[in-house]
Amino acid sequence: MKALLILIAALALPAQAVTFAHVKNDAKGKIVLTDEVCATDPSMLRSYFYTKDHYTEEGCWLDDDLTVLVIWEKEGTKRYQKKIFTVVKRNEWA
Repeated sequence: MKALLILIAALALPAQAVTFAHVKNDAKGKIVLTDEVCATDPSMLRSYFYTKDHYTEEGCWLDDDLTVLVIWEKEGTKRYQKKIFTVVKRNEWA
């Protein structure tokens, strides 16, 4: 019975986003791309950035061939060259 309760509790935990890739930004923080589905656009994945001053902003991203397209909540649409990112989760893009 105890094992069953532990299993049910483990399945009830929300899934954690895994960092896909990241890059340092000009604000001495990072841009982070995750493998989590974006809440505002399910056709994209969740991204966020933070600065050295602890400001953070959410966004949605997708792999757009040679670039990464990110739509930030306040900063708008930006494109970044894929080669600037450090890929953490391998075998996901060429």
